[in-house]
Amino acid sequence: MKRDRNGLLSWNYVALVLLLALIVAFFGALLIQRTRSQYNSVGSYRTLDLQNIQKLETVSDGFIYYDGSSVMKVDTGAKVKWSFQAGNGADFSADGSEITVWNGRRLMVINHETGVSDFSGSMDEEILSARAGTQFTAVLLGPEHNSTIILMESGGTRIDSITLADQTVIDYGFFFNGTLFWVMTLDTNGTAPSCTVNVYRPGRRMVGSITDSEQLFYHVSFESSQILCVGETYLRSFSYNGTENADERRLIYGWTLANSDQESALPLMAFIQNGDNDGSNTIQNIRLIRADSDEIMRLPFGCSSLFARGTNAYAFSTDGYVMIARLGQRKVEAYNVGLHYDRVYGLIQDRYAVLGTGSIIYLVALK
Repeated sequence: MKRDRNGLLSWNYVALVLLLALIVAFFGALLIQRTRSQYNSVGSYRTLDLQNIQKLETVSDGFIYYDGSSVMKVDTGAKVKWSFQAGNGADFSADGSEITVWNGRRLMVINHETGVSDFSGSMDEEILSARAGTQFTAVLLGPEHNSTIILMESGGTRIDSITLADQTVIDYGFFFNGTLFWVMTLDTNGTAPSCTVNVYRPGRRMVGSITDSEQLFYHVSFESSQILCVGETYLRSFSYNGTENADERRLIYGWTLANSDQESALPLMAFIQNGDNDGSNTIQNIRLIRADSDEIMRLPFGCSSLFARGTNAYAFSTDGYVMIARLGQRKVEAYNVGLHYDRVYGLIQDRYAVLGTGSIIYLVALK
């Protein structure tokens, strides 16, 4: 009996050793697998087949697209919420509190939630573009040079007409809770081209004007009570009346703004190195600027599209990798969504990416 007991103890000891070895092997293999596949976890996604996509823009709770006849809204559940008949040759902007649709001289302002037109009317000239704020709507009328901007109340009542003689409009929009309007124009009549940013209070004319004789502006963002103007050499900060905050001027020579978060009171700006956007190179190094933060990061994979949201920059490579660069963190997260796509339409806040190839659209959940 003693020998049997000793034999049983020996077998129990062997079994315990084997079990421990299996556990060590399992966790060792798991560690190796994690090391090998740290960029291979797949985000969940939904797929849609949308025929004849002529334009697509993301909004806070889905995306808007135009198929050559109708403007439609799709939510994050990949369901069509509404469809609005716009006719052939129409265009739209979803960059505002409501959706503006134009076709020739006809303007329509559509409610984001219902798809019902809150305003429909004709302008004096062909509409080049339009944008709706929380209180007013701006309509840019042709021609492209010497154009006119009409400012209207939500019901369609005209309150201002801004004539931009000898200038070309680069961009425009509303800020400060929709109570102020800005427009950036290019003037090529002088010895050297120059950019001007004018600020208006709708119905009460001009508030301030910003010019720069050292560089050309190409982007405007808003930070609390400041206007941030991005140029070829400097990022400059101005008050609403056009006075520069010289202490906050920042040298950005060698970098080009790729994207910024226009919905934030402290917008994150994502820059790429000059030369990485000429079509022959992929983007590898990025620079993130937000308030006093200024960081340069290197992406683990080259990307072709870059977006800024909150305190994160989202980069997308052509071979399926999604990378997330977070302010204050040296390491850039990356994972492969396992999808083939050739276009990144944008982000729905910081929760979903809208990717596409042909008529196929993917709504991919982000980590």
